[in-house]
This record gives sequence, C-alpha cells and structure tokens, in this order.
Amino acid sequence: MAHILIIDDDQDILRLLEFSFKRSGHSVSISSNGEQGLAQAEIENPDLIICDVMMPKMTGYDFCRQARTKPDLKDTPIVIFSARFQPIDRQTALDAGATDYLAKTVAPDELVSRIEELLPTATPPTLGGTVGLFSMKGGTGVTSLAVNLAIALTLAHKAGAVLADLALVGGHSALMLGVRPTSSLPKLLSTGEPQFTTEMVQPYLVKHSSGVQLLASLPAFSEAVAPPDRLESLVQCLKSSFDFTVLDLSHLLEPQFSALLPLLDKIVLVLSPDMPSVQSTVIALQGLAQLGVDDQKISLVVNQITPRHSLPLQTIQKVIKRPITLAVPFEPEMIRAVNSGKPLLLASPQTPAASAIGKLADTLFK
Repeated sequence: MAHILIIDDDQDILRLLEFSFKRSGHSVSISSNGEQGLAQAEIENPDLIICDVMMPKMTGYDFCRQARTKPDLKDTPIVIFSARFQPIDRQTALDAGATDYLAKTVAPDELVSRIEELLPTATPPTLGGTVGLFSMKGGTGVTSLAVNLAIALTLAHKAGAVLADLALVGGHSALMLGVRPTSSLPKLLSTGEPQFTTEMVQPYLVKHSSGVQLLASLPAFSEAVAPPDRLESLVQCLKSSFDFTVLDLSHLLEPQFSALLPLLDKIVLVLSPDMPSVQSTVIALQGLAQLGVDDQKISLVVNQITPRHSLPLQTIQKVIKRPITLAVPFEPEMIRAVNSGKPLLLASPQTPAASAIGKLADTLFK
C-alpha cells in the first residue's frame, strides 16, 4: 500500500480519485491548491503526488519546480493530471520536474494502473518508538501537540500509530480528533485480565481518518484507578502492536505514571514561554534525573500559546541550563482546529506551527 497526495481545486475530481485509489488499497490525502499541497507534501512525504495544472495560488508547473528544490521531494514521483493534453503541455510539465503527464480523459482504472507502475518498488524500513508528552504546568498545549505529533508520525512514515490519552478524567484527544469513542481507557483498565493483549485492547480503540488509532479518555468523571502494573502492561502491549506509540501523559512524575519511564524511548517535556512554566520545567528535569532518566531521551519543546509577552528562548535556556529542542510558534489557527475537531496538520498544514510539529516527528525518530 502506498500513500498518495492528490492536489486539485476540482472537488469532484478529488472525490473520484480518492475513491479510486482507496478502493485499490492505497491511503490518500487531498489538497485543493498547490501552496497548501506543497506544505502538506513536506509533512507527509508521500510515495507519489498527483497534481492538476490550473489551480489557485500556484500552478502545477510551479508546484513541480518548488517540490524539486525540497530534499525529501526531489525524487518523489509527480504526475501532472490535467484537462490540457497538447504535446507542449506535456513537455512543459516534464521540464518543470514532473515524472509523467496524464490527461483527465484517462479512465480511473487506467490512471490507477499507470500510477502503480510509477510507485517505488521498495520502501525503506519503518522506524518506530514510544514517546510520552507531558508538562508540570497545565495549559501548555500538551494534548494538541500529542494529537498532531501522532498524525505527523503516521503520515511521514506510512506506519501504524496509536495515541493513548492517559488522563483518567476528562481527556481531550477525542474532541480534538473529532471522534466519538464508545469505550475508553478507564473501562479498559477496569477489565479483570492480568495482562493486556492486542485482541483485548483493539475494541477500545477508535480509528481516525488519518490512520491514527486512539485510546481515548471519555469526557466524564471516572473513579477508575491506574495501578502501575496495569499501565505498564497496557503500554507494553501498545508498543508491541504499533510502530509508533504516542502517550499523552498528564503527570509523568506521579508514582503510577513514573513506572512507565523505562518503556519510553523519548520524552517530550512541553513548556510555555512564561516563568511559572519555566520553573515547573526545572523541577520536572530534576525529577527525571532523580528517577535515572537518560538526558538523551528528553526533548524540550517550547509551545508558544500566546501571541506576545513571551520570554525569549535565550532566557529560557539560560534558566533551564540546557538547549531547547524545538519551538512551536504561536498559531491562531490552532484554536480553530481544536474547536472544529480537525487537527492543525490536516486543517492548515502550510502553517509554521504545523511545519514545526512535522520537524519534531523527524527529530524524535530518525
């Protein structure tokens, strides 16, 4: 199965091609203009791109030229799919960097066959790992980062990813993904089996359209407890079942969650650029050190949650006494994405914040 990005401003064409390729077993993402499509391609790193010529903001020819300047896209097959079919149109597309040029008069089945001929015959080995995101201070955007990071890992690596919302009360991952799970983490933890298996966990997962599978925490009060041995068994099961496991951890340093530390390949410690959050981060780093966590596992991510009055990164690094791995810039579209239930990486992939989260996914697992 390949991941194909389709860029066209004609919604009927998008729906037709999306249906045709999904029916053939491929995963598909779509974009309605070249500018957005280019940003999406950099994040998703698709196996092949299908692009129209005449589109708003950027023509298909310009898309090809710009894509070929990107290291991750310079060898990606790009097929121009256009209503224009004169020989000069084909030559212009090839000169711009397109791999092939097909007219929109081609039948869908014929298009799928031609595209499959162009797909790479071998794919690189899939990376994998388990990452936990947490903060010692509320309101730093941990859940929104976890949701978008899980999507970035799924799209970039064409791999299976699970997002586990480990907030026992009132988790928000399902809301941000726009899904309505019928089962939840507390219900799963309350089952009586001593060890979790893939077969046990699967009914509690809900699959998002991006491919991410979610183990949700329902937005309701629960008296469920999380014994350390149960959480360890659950995370171990997720690690063995998925290429990537993303854990949205409310308080990693609490006893029941700190038991998970040996299972984490990476820890993303999130902070906002203000003194209370910086102070909390210093305390968190002290706690992780006392628990024997290797410094190399820890990535510090500054999430700019407000447009102004933020501490400079140099000041933060001076106080924390270690480098910042990545800074996610303030993004007004993030609130819209949260409220609409469509994550930023899917709703506005061209934004600097979405690009930063894509880079974080690349940085964590190389």
